[in-house]
Parts: sequence; structure tokens; C-alpha cells
Amino acid sequence: MPLTLSKACPRSLQLALMIVAGVALSGIAFPVAAGASVATYTGNYIVRWRDGSTTIDAAGDTARIRRVESSTGLGIALKRPMSGTMQLLAIQDGRGEGPEAVAKRLRNDPRVADAVPDRWLRLHDTVPNDPDFSYQLPYMGAPANSAGGVNLPRAWDRSRGASSVVVAVVDTGYLPHPDLAGRLVAGYDFITPTDVSQDGDGRDADPTDPGDYVPSGTTCPDGSGASNSTWHGTRVASVIGAITNNGQGIAGVDWNARIQPVRVSGRCGALLSDTIDGMRWAGGLSVPNVPPNPTPARVVNISLGGGTCSSFEQQAINDLNAAGVIVVAAAGNSSGAVESPADCTGVIAVTAHANDGENASYANVGPEVAISAPGGGCGNSRLSVSGGVATCASPAGMSYIATLSNSGAAGPTTYSVVGSQGTSFAAPIVSGVVSMMLAQNPALTPALVTTVLKATARPHPANTYCTTGDHVGDCGAGLLDADAALAAAPKASPATSTTQPPAPPTGGGGSSNGGGGTSSSNGGGGGAFAPWSAAALLMIGLAGFARRRCVWRAGRGVTQGRLQ
Repeated sequence: MPLTLSKACPRSLQLALMIVAGVALSGIAFPVAAGASVATYTGNYIVRWRDGSTTIDAAGDTARIRRVESSTGLGIALKRPMSGTMQLLAIQDGRGEGPEAVAKRLRNDPRVADAVPDRWLRLHDTVPNDPDFSYQLPYMGAPANSAGGVNLPRAWDRSRGASSVVVAVVDTGYLPHPDLAGRLVAGYDFITPTDVSQDGDGRDADPTDPGDYVPSGTTCPDGSGASNSTWHGTRVASVIGAITNNGQGIAGVDWNARIQPVRVSGRCGALLSDTIDGMRWAGGLSVPNVPPNPTPARVVNISLGGGTCSSFEQQAINDLNAAGVIVVAAAGNSSGAVESPADCTGVIAVTAHANDGENASYANVGPEVAISAPGGGCGNSRLSVSGGVATCASPAGMSYIATLSNSGAAGPTTYSVVGSQGTSFAAPIVSGVVSMMLAQNPALTPALVTTVLKATARPHPANTYCTTGDHVGDCGAGLLDADAALAAAPKASPATSTTQPPAPPTGGGGSSNGGGGTSSSNGGGGGAFAPWSAAALLMIGLAGFARRRCVWRAGRGVTQGRLQ
């Protein structure tokens, strides 16, 4: 049934409904970013005289100006003195030369110590021309405008990433969305069972996502049933690296890094055994009977999970960290304890906040969390219920992360842009910032990256869930600030880090449905909810709102293994 929007419906609500329905967001006008910076000159010149003079009315000044005019062929008028023993001159050039050439003629006069053209400066807020960036601004933009914003326009003036950095997305694979395909490098499909892979074969070099839908009448190992395809890997990858400033679709966090799809999740979820192999291969570690990764990733994004960290997961993280690979993982969406692999030592565990900066009602938290990033949803204190209906009382309403997707319920059909929610989409925002940090400073270690992210985080908003009661310390160091992180990254030195990889825990860990079991495509784990599930997300958040205050700490590590 098509979605019909009343003319009386507020624009903000219409936009939210369009996103939930998966309608493409396009045609929204927004300022176009310039390409290479081109100086705009004023016609004036800043000059320092060799004798240090700054007066403009003395007879000697007039005589000096006349001599310089004779020497250079320029018409010169004094405008005003400046600080630092400089003067501003108005120049008329009969030859029609460019400003830099005129400045050079001035510098060639023996009375002039230095001269540069006066020019216009611009605010350092890089704004890409992707039409849907206007929708992304609340969570990508300046915190002065939206408390949860990650300050990317200013960060993009420091770095927009580098094509030499590869970010692996360990997920459901990919679709060649036109706003993403050009950023991809070769990946791999690690799904072993064909009833999970749905592509007719086992492991191979084709990580294309055929769809992870569960047909009617099918029951997954965790008890869940029929569901549509999520296109989750494409959605997560687009947050990191949608092609940016190309006049279409959305903007990615990193404009230049390459994205490597590593497929581990299909129908009913992902096997721990497949996921561990996929993680290790992504970082350049060897996997039996699989060709070496030709483009090993420096950043591995994992937006799936469940249960608690096992010794094998921890060993994989240790080995990746030792190889210089930064692992970023979503904390999960069950309003409870942080789920594996985000709870493993050496992982940058990411929880989620709404656009207003408050921890999202669905987001898992705990001492393992390093930082919070935008994931959409509603803040804990904003969630309310009336007549059995859960609503978000935030002035801006429910928030979403814009992602690339597909309209196909089973197999792929029409490409689209949809609104998504979950820690699954907070983690890739952090991964994109980390990849830009590595573009600035390739020598950064996993420990240093974590230190910089925490040290540059902004505080959680006062009088909200993460800053009151016994929740303090459970939501990480604060809110991600991309500009501050990129400002600090070039100065960080490996010599300052003495952190050694932790020893793997003894014992299995795992999930309540059995170690290494499959996990559901309909819920928590590393955390995503399909864009059509906003109402369900509210209800989960509402239940978690009460549960967080009395239950979840007692149930730590006993959550069912799930995959978004």
C-alpha cells in the first residue's frame, strides 16, 4: 500500500515518514561545495617596509610611494596601517597582471621587505553537494546546531581521508549501489552453510548480498520467523563511504577510503566461526583455504554480535591489534549489557545517541563502551508512553541515520535511501573518523586511536541518562567529535602508548543459544533495526528504560546472540 502524506502533516513529520518508508530523499536544495580552493582577491596588498615604517601621512611616506611607483609601474595609495609593522596598500596595475605577479613586482623593490595580496577568507565548514546532506546535518554537523552532531564539516577541512586506507565491513555483503560502488575493493564471502548464504554456494570471492530475507513458515535457530531482507551491509558501508560531493544521494563520513565488503551474515544471521574467519581475513591474517587478502584493512567495522566475548574472539582481536588493525564494533540494541565482540578487550565499542545528544533508549551501555556516536532513535528521558503508545518527546522528534539501501523485500530491486536506527550505524561513523585519522597519521596504533577518541570526546549532556545516578561511566568517554579527533591525530605518537594486547580469556564465552550459534536478523547484536521498525524500536527502548534501572547489570553476559 503506498504511503500517503496529508498536506496538513508537518514537514518534519512528512520527512520522517518518507525515510521510514524508504522513499528516496532528493531534490532538497543545499549550498554546493567548491572543489579546489580558489583565492578571491580584494585588489589591495599587505606590505612590510624594510625600514619598519607604519606611518601613512608623513612626507617621507609619500616620497617612498612615488619611488616605488616609478620602480614597479604600479599606482599605489596608502589605505591604513596594520599590526606587526605592516601597511595595507591599494594598487592599480596598468599591465593587467594577476595579484601574485603584482605582489612579486612589489617584493622586487629594495624598499619592500615583503608583500602579499589581500584576499577573502572563508569559514572552514566544508559542505558537500549531495542532495540528502541537508537531512544528515543534524547528526553530521556542528554541535552548536544539534547537541549530538559530530562536527564533520569542520573535520573535512582537516582531512577527507585517503584511498590508501581500507575499511572492512564485516556484515551481510554489499550491493553495487551507484552512490557506493566506486568506493569498493575486492572482498570475500565467508558464509559456509548454503541455507544461510542463499547464493547457491559456500565460501567464495563474491561478497554480493543476495538478500537475507526469511520466508514465511521458516523458523530460525533463535526462534524468530519471517522477515524482509535488511541490505544491512550496504547500509553500514554507506555510512562510512557513500560517494561524497557527487551531487547525488548521501554523504559518507570518509570521502576517499576504500570499503571492503566481508560477507559473514545471511538468512537467520551469522555463525561465530564464519565471523571470526572474516574478521581475521579482513585485517590481513591468514585463513585456511582462503586466498590472502590483497588489500588488508586498517579498520574493521563489525555491526553485529551477541553473547559475551569468547577466548577465540579475544584472540582474533589481539592478533588484529598486534597487526595494527583498529576494530570498531557496535554495542548492541537490547537496552542491556554490551554484546560481543564489542565487549572484547582491544575493541572500540560504540553506543548510540539521538540527535539531541542523549543516549538512545535502545542502545546497550556498560564499562566496555569507549564512545558514543549518532545512531538515531530517541533519548532515554524523551521516551514516553500514553495509552499504550510509545512516543519520542524530543522537540525534533525521532532521529534517523540516512543510509543507502534497496527496496527489495527478498532479492534486490530498486536502489533507495532510507532512514536507519541502531548502534550498527553509530559504529561506522566512528570507523569513518578513524580512517580519516589514519590518513593523517598512518603510524597510529589501535591503543592511540582509542586514546585520541576518548580524549577529544565532548561530555554527555547534563541531566541525561549517561550523567545521572549509577549510569555515569557506562556510556563511554562522551560524544564523538570528528574535528577534535582529527586535530589531535597528527600529534599523537606511538611512543606514548605502552598498551600490550591482553591475554585471551579462558573459557568459551558465547551466547545463550550456544557458542557460535546463528543469530537473528531481527534485533540486537551489534545493533540495527530495519527502517520500517521505528515503532518496535520505541517499544524496546521503553522496556529497556525501566529494565536498565533494575535488571540488566544482574544479567550481564547472558543475552541471546543476535544479528541485526
